[in-house]
Amino acid sequence: MKGVLPRVAVLGRQNVGKSTLVNRLVGQREAIAHSSPGVTRDRVELEATWRGRRFLLIDTGGYLHAAKGIEALVRAQADRAASEADVILLVVDARSGITEEDAALARRLRKVAEPVLVVANKVDTAQEEVDALTFRALGLGEAVGVSAALGRSSGDLLDRIVELLPDAGVEAEEPPAEPRFALVGRPNVGKSSLFNRILSQERSVVYEEAGTTRDSVDAMIEWPMGTVRFVDTAGMRRPTRVHGVEYYSFVRATQAIERADVAILVVDALEGFTAEDKRIAVRVIEAGRGFLVVANKWDLIEDKDRTYKLMAEEVSLFAKASLVRTSALSGQGVPRLPHMLMDLHARWNSRATTSKVNEVLIRAVTEQPAPRGAGKIHYATQVSSGPPSFVLFGGATPGATYQRYLENRLRAAFDLDGVPIRMKFRLRRRKTPASP
Repeated sequence: MKGVLPRVAVLGRQNVGKSTLVNRLVGQREAIAHSSPGVTRDRVELEATWRGRRFLLIDTGGYLHAAKGIEALVRAQADRAASEADVILLVVDARSGITEEDAALARRLRKVAEPVLVVANKVDTAQEEVDALTFRALGLGEAVGVSAALGRSSGDLLDRIVELLPDAGVEAEEPPAEPRFALVGRPNVGKSSLFNRILSQERSVVYEEAGTTRDSVDAMIEWPMGTVRFVDTAGMRRPTRVHGVEYYSFVRATQAIERADVAILVVDALEGFTAEDKRIAVRVIEAGRGFLVVANKWDLIEDKDRTYKLMAEEVSLFAKASLVRTSALSGQGVPRLPHMLMDLHARWNSRATTSKVNEVLIRAVTEQPAPRGAGKIHYATQVSSGPPSFVLFGGATPGATYQRYLENRLRAAFDLDGVPIRMKFRLRRRKTPASP
């Protein structure tokens, strides 16, 4: 169907190179690839393009036949990805041959109606191509031998994928840009639970273990106000405390903030607005993203009025952001989020007329002139949005205190609470006297 991208699910047992393959096919390092088994846990959707065809690649966690605990949840995510896919890639390790897990997964895939393509990874040389022939025994046809690490035969694999896509002769339409929201925060504050509550489905793996989410997980949601994109991210710790796989999770979470229009900082209401939360808030504001703070686990708070007052005062120091009280477990406060987020996104993307900007500015400098030595500001205009950016012409750049004063006046006048404001000061050029 036009406007809807076909979906290609990438399945396989642990440590066969699924994420490395996805990165190779997408053309950039997006999914986390690491030598440790079981790194990918959630479904990660990434867009790929080949020969004019655009499609979604869905990276999944490693399949375990007799999975228990969190591995069972990971397997459920992979099963769901397969059920929603138009094409399925079964990735196997050419060097290890057919394992019990490969055979079990192949038996399940022989029952699906969608086309299944076996991909024998780690075929690094022509001599190793014979290893891929053994996978015909899985009953899913001849395997395509590739090397995800080296890129060997990746083009041949993409050709096969495109051949199997539905409506192969129709180019998908470019979708309109949708508002992008990122859920960020420390580990174990309930981001994934809130993410699933917003989506009304078990999209992210939720488990009683801090740091379960490792990749950034995208999901499209249809709200009455339109289609939006949500990104659930890994828990963010200070870079000095991050090691191994967690480092890549930190990088992905940081990239998610950069890709988003609005960041929702989820905090644990029982712990308050911690120093680590404030560091993440600074990162969001510096990135120029709209900012909302969600105090999750609010149902566990006893002195609700006092706790809210203290937290709201601390949160307001960051671009006058709002504080929303929620419980991902019960759903408390979650119905408020769609309207608040869409409104915040509209204000983040808003533009004010030059005449209105100057009206606000003249009133501000009249009531409180710039400090001596900075010079008078004569003129201002908004030059861009997302976030709103203003250029002020006149004297030299004033001190930080006066800049905050002007920022607060602009924020109040144009309803920009929760929106970072960018201001640049430019010296007014003096006219050069005409030559006699």
